[in-house]
Amino acid sequence: MSKTKRLNIGYYLFFLFIQSSFGIDDTQSWTSIGFEKILPHSLTFEFEQEFRLKDQLTTFSQTFSEVSLSYKVFDGLNISIPYRYAVFDDKIKQRLSLGVSYKYSLKPISLKYRAKLQRSYEKDKIPEQLIRNKFILQYKLSKKIEPFFSGELFHQSNTNNNQLDEYRVAFGIAVDLPWKSSIKIFYLFKNEDLTKTNPEKINVFSLSYRFKIK
Repeated sequence: MSKTKRLNIGYYLFFLFIQSSFGIDDTQSWTSIGFEKILPHSLTFEFEQEFRLKDQLTTFSQTFSEVSLSYKVFDGLNISIPYRYAVFDDKIKQRLSLGVSYKYSLKPISLKYRAKLQRSYEKDKIPEQLIRNKFILQYKLSKKIEPFFSGELFHQSNTNNNQLDEYRVAFGIAVDLPWKSSIKIFYLFKNEDLTKTNPEKINVFSLSYRFKIK
């Protein structure tokens, strides 16, 4: 048996072990590349392209392009408007959001809170509206390395009692690279569709690369 086949079998056994131990329904991967450009008048333009796999990393899940324009109100406080165009194997979704974030530094630790109101559109379906609250704890280990931990709650804003629809917990590391670029590697656990009879528990392994344009 070749070394590649042995590694593939090892990955599948590892994923099966996680699923059987913690009741996980699926394991996914998210990989992305993006850039940002600082504009005049305290504005920043960002672009991200992401590709996702599901079913133990064997099946295409979705790919999306997202553009975002953010405004720096003052140090630590930002307002952003992201727009996402997502392609699935059987549908297309568009999403428009309004986000506010505040970051407070207690060197070497920093705390960040982000609130986001998002509205998703899909052909022949009623738009879905969610309120997302995310908390991030970052630790500056060195000039280039920053581990982080985050938690996020999703609430349905178009219901009477703003039901909790999903929650996420993640931890990982961000590393600064030469030429104003960086990578972020993290693990994320999400429990989604909590308002349905059978919510899904999902493992996500993610890698993203970003760079800045002068």
